[in-house]
Amino acid sequence: MTKLLILDQVPTQLDQTSFGGLPVKTIGTHIDWPICENCQGAMQYLGKVKTDLGLELIFMCSQDPGMCDDWDADGGGNTVLIIDNTNALEHFQPAESENTLRETEYSAKIIEDQHLDYAESRQQWSGKKREILGQLSGQAEWIQNDETPECDCCQQPMRFIAQLEEGPDHRTSMNFGGAGSAYLFDCPQGKTAKFLWQC
Repeated sequence: MTKLLILDQVPTQLDQTSFGGLPVKTIGTHIDWPICENCQGAMQYLGKVKTDLGLELIFMCSQDPGMCDDWDADGGGNTVLIIDNTNALEHFQPAESENTLRETEYSAKIIEDQHLDYAESRQQWSGKKREILGQLSGQAEWIQNDETPECDCCQQPMRFIAQLEEGPDHRTSMNFGGAGSAYLFDCPQGKTAKFLWQC
């Protein structure tokens, strides 16, 4: 069984998986906007994925695409923040808007497909291919080699959470090298997460 993430036109709820728009935080808390370790520029917010750890917020540098190791889980060009208290949420803004926010915002619904792997589910999908935003859990369908990252706290392979596609609109899609896929992993023990992409 494959859990497909499918484009949903229903307005985005703060505590659900969505892409684009503004990130969220627990009301009353402060979160510094993530900065790229390579260029020191503010990262772009890509979206959030709901997991059993809370909401995993994905950020990636887009200041100078291809120059900040934004594809590497440990390269400093991307990061994942985990919001574990999702009972009372609010949006938060970057200090600067250029290159930090995407123009589009869309939510995702989960469709359980009878096919066992993501590639077959994508191929058999009856709707438009750009409606497929990725998959949850299951097995990563690597474009290149298996690059499952290790957790920094326990040095064990991290848990696969989601595989993401670039998005439904080519003009405002997430930049995974052009027709690439991204991969989200986390560690329940350390409550940490990592992100990478391949093309």
